[in-house]
Amino acid sequence: MKMNDGRERLYVGVDYREECPQVCYQDARMKEPQPIPLEFGEQAGRSACFRKILSALRRFAAKEDIQAALVLPDLAEETVEQYVQKACEAGFSEEQLLVIGEAESMVCFAMNQTSDIWQHRVWLLEFHTDEVKATFMDVNRRSVPMLARTGEPEYWRVGNLLEGSRDEKLAQIAKERFGEAAVSGVFLTGTDFNARDYRHSREEICFHRRVFLGDRIHARGACMAARSRGGKKSYLYLNEQTLLYNVGIQSRRSGKESLYTLISAGCSWYEARTACELLLEDGEPLLEFSFQSMLGGEPLREGLMLNGLPKRAGGLSRLLLEMRFCGPLECEVKVTDLGFGELYPASDLYWKESFSLEGREEAHGAGDDL
Repeated sequence: MKMNDGRERLYVGVDYREECPQVCYQDARMKEPQPIPLEFGEQAGRSACFRKILSALRRFAAKEDIQAALVLPDLAEETVEQYVQKACEAGFSEEQLLVIGEAESMVCFAMNQTSDIWQHRVWLLEFHTDEVKATFMDVNRRSVPMLARTGEPEYWRVGNLLEGSRDEKLAQIAKERFGEAAVSGVFLTGTDFNARDYRHSREEICFHRRVFLGDRIHARGACMAARSRGGKKSYLYLNEQTLLYNVGIQSRRSGKESLYTLISAGCSWYEARTACELLLEDGEPLLEFSFQSMLGGEPLREGLMLNGLPKRAGGLSRLLLEMRFCGPLECEVKVTDLGFGELYPASDLYWKESFSLEGREEAHGAGDDL
């Protein structure tokens, strides 16, 4: 993809769930993300790691042409702020960064494969010494756009290879879990899945399914997420971080009432923010907001009364509206009086309000019929 000035972007995925991050990159000429092998010192802090990553990326593109997605250990607001701050200290700008969870990186990776792989349930099996971390993904192909969801990670206690029963335990668990729904694709990482050590589980996992060995799957998925950021997707990933509401404000154009969209549903809540200027005409100094759930139902309506706003001839007041979500169901609004040119200086007045959508989404369900 090229920028408006003709330069090409470089897309980067950083899996930062562990102390030492894994990094992949991709440009417009590459079919698949490629890993960047980097050595981080044991005592290296996050700022130092981000500086090393940025230094390595500058071999492929100028800093301003980089778009990066970070996979973090959790998506608590404090965690997101800490990692973004360290990345910015290292030289990234906040606009260059997208933050996603490990489940979303898995979805991005799987959905960028051919459709026969995710025709039914997809499993990601991450092999560790004594256990296998297993996460599944389902896609509702009947909806428009298609809806993808993931299950909570499972930890299959299979023991290590030296104990001698790892293969049989894995085969038994896979048979039980894969038998609950049709499975069309399986991705394995952290193993070579050789025929000597995994004879029984290979037969079970590979039976009538497409199975792939891979590495850095979350970093690769993050790279794909960075590349698709801002573009139209054929699917929507719903999780606890997804903003479920289209947010609009009542406005008047050419004498007709209309709804102006401020924030669109489907993004992660920590990316849901906007700022715009508006003119308040004659009438009650009231701003009316609409929250329309993508799951259907009547829109929720909230109002913000601008008490104390100076009355001006013609009723014209220029306002700065700033809106952000500080959680998937918590919206904050700040409105500042900007006056109206030299005729009416700004009053320095501002109004703040929080709108809680907690519990309201339950009336429409959560799409459990995927």
